[in-house]
Amino acid sequence: MEYKKEKNKKFAEIKIIEEYFDKESIALAVSGGPDSTALMFIVSKSKKIKKDNVTVLVVDHGLRKNSSDEANLVKRNAIKIGFKCKILKWDGAKPSSGIQEAARKARYNLMLSWCEKNNIKKLFLAHHLDDQVETFLMRLSKGSGVDGLTSMSKNTIISNLNLIRPFLEISKNRLIEIANSSRLEWVSDPSNLNLSYQRSRMRKLMPSLSKEGIDSHHISLVIKRMDSVKQALKDIVDIDISKFVKNMNDISYSLSYEAINKLSPEILLRILERIIMVASGSVYPAKRTKVEGILSWLSSENTIRAKTLGGVVIRKRKDYVIFYRELKGCQTSEIVYPLTSRYLTWDNRFYIKLNKSKKLEVRCLGDEGVSIMKSKKILKKQGLSNIPLSAWKSAPSLWSKKRLISVPSLGYCVADDFKIYLKSVRQP
Repeated sequence: MEYKKEKNKKFAEIKIIEEYFDKESIALAVSGGPDSTALMFIVSKSKKIKKDNVTVLVVDHGLRKNSSDEANLVKRNAIKIGFKCKILKWDGAKPSSGIQEAARKARYNLMLSWCEKNNIKKLFLAHHLDDQVETFLMRLSKGSGVDGLTSMSKNTIISNLNLIRPFLEISKNRLIEIANSSRLEWVSDPSNLNLSYQRSRMRKLMPSLSKEGIDSHHISLVIKRMDSVKQALKDIVDIDISKFVKNMNDISYSLSYEAINKLSPEILLRILERIIMVASGSVYPAKRTKVEGILSWLSSENTIRAKTLGGVVIRKRKDYVIFYRELKGCQTSEIVYPLTSRYLTWDNRFYIKLNKSKKLEVRCLGDEGVSIMKSKKILKKQGLSNIPLSAWKSAPSLWSKKRLISVPSLGYCVADDFKIYLKSVRQP
C-alpha cells in the first residue's frame, strides 16, 4: 500500500523537464548517483515522451575498481524503467594530476561524440542548485568576472547539441528524496568527500557561509542578476561585432583598428573572446588574462606582427587584425566521413553534408592541398580574397585517400554533379 502511494505521488519536477520535450529522441547523462538517478526517474514518469526515444548514457571512467559495476547498475536501472542504455568507456592513460577536470572533459567528449553519431540533439544533465552554488564559489575564488559568475546555464549549445540542465534551481536534498522514492538503487561518489578537491572543500564551507547570509538562495539571486548583466553586454557586443568584424569566407575574421581605438576595453575583450572561440572551434573562451595580453599587444606600438592564442593565429595588417585557425591544432581534429542524410560537424567549425553517398574524408587542406590549389591557379602566392595561404591551410577539404576531391570554400570540385553542403557552426 505504501509503495502504491509513492508510485502515484505527483512530482512538480515533471513539468519542469517537460518544457524541453518534443518528438525527437533524447539522451540522459547518468552516473549512478542520486542526482542523475532522479533525472532518469522523473523523465520516466512523463507521458510526453516515448520511452523508446530515450537513451541513458553512462561513462565507465575506470578510475575506481568498481566503476564497471556502477555503470552496469545504471544500465540495469535504465532497462528496468524501459530506457535504452549505452556504456561509454574512457580508455587510455589517465593523468596523475587534475584528474577531476580531465575526467569531466573526457565524459563530455564521449557523450557529445556519441550524440552526434546517433543524431541526438538534446542531452539532459542532472546539475542542481548545490552544484550551481559550488561552481559560483569556485569561480569567485579564481577572480572570475560576470560571465564566470553566472555559473551554469540551463541551455548550452555545443555544435549541433543542446545541453539541458533543467534542475539548476532544485536542491540536491530534493533530488535525493526523488531518487529514494524511485525505488531504484543508486551509489554515492566517494570523491564528493575528498577534501583534496576544491569542490568538496567549497561544499564543506557552505554551512559556515550560510550563517553569515551567504546561502544558496542569495547566491542564486546573485547568479540571476549576473546573468542579466551578461545578456545586456552580449547585446552590445553583437551590435559592435556587426559594425567592426568581417567574416572572410568562414576561414578567417578581421577586426578593424577603428574598433580598437574606439571601443571600451571590456567590450573589446568580449569581441576578441568571441572571434577566437569561433576561429578555433572551441566551446570555451580563452583565459581572460591571456586575452587581456592580446588586447594590450594590439593597442600598443610594437614590432611584433603576429601571436597565437587558443589555436588561433592573430596577425596585424595595415588596416585590420586578421584571425584564423592554427594549422597544427586543425590537423589533430577527428577525421569525419560525411553523410547524405544529415550534417556532421568537423573541427567544431563546419557542418558538412553530401548529395551522393561516397566514402570521403574531411580534413584540413594543409600544405599538400594548398600546393594542389596553387598548381591549378586557384590559390596564388599571397592566398585569395585577402585570406593568406597559411589560413587556407585550415580550410575543410574532402579527400579520397590521397586524392583531393573538393575544397568547398574555394568552389573547387572534381565532379560537376557532386555537391558538398558546407555551413559554419556559428558566427562571432
